[in-house]
Amino acid sequence: MHPALARYSRTVHWISSAVGLTCLLFFSVTGITLNHPQWFSAAPSSQFTETELGASWLQAFQRADEVTQLDLLAHELDSRWGLGIPRNIDRDDVEWVLDYQRPGGLATVVLTLDSGHLSLEQVNDGVIAVINDLHKGRHAGLVWFYLIDVAAVACILFAVTGLLLLYVHAGKRRSTWPLVGLGTALPLLLYWIFVP
Repeated sequence: MHPALARYSRTVHWISSAVGLTCLLFFSVTGITLNHPQWFSAAPSSQFTETELGASWLQAFQRADEVTQLDLLAHELDSRWGLGIPRNIDRDDVEWVLDYQRPGGLATVVLTLDSGHLSLEQVNDGVIAVINDLHKGRHAGLVWFYLIDVAAVACILFAVTGLLLLYVHAGKRRSTWPLVGLGTALPLLLYWIFVP
């Protein structure tokens, strides 16, 4: 291998390991928690809050067009509970139901149209549920979605440059390629034999 390529591989290898180390550790640990859910007992908890919005607010809401209704409701939800408007709302002539899905839990807001009764139920399935959902990118948002991509690229660079460095030093360690071959063949063999 050309010395410049070896130096470049070493540089990329340590930078990618530094950048991706915490994410690699996180996704490795959560791989275990996902693979062995029976090891971890879920401890879901819920909180329920309710309030009345008042006759004047309700009259203004009922007279408003759909866009203004959303603005009025968004203002109330933000000022009371720090919530905005979710992407999906189930609504009819009786009530509006707003679901806020998040890693490891769910919040549900119900607005009853004839009374102005507003309720919030928050369900939290525990820390393990949160990190498992983050591992999958489930309900985690766009920024986390791209973080997973960045972590994956860092791990790919770490692995590829690691192979290049193994090539450079393989002459000093005779077991290098047998171990690489074993690490490559074993998952394929187990898949071929045991996976239906």
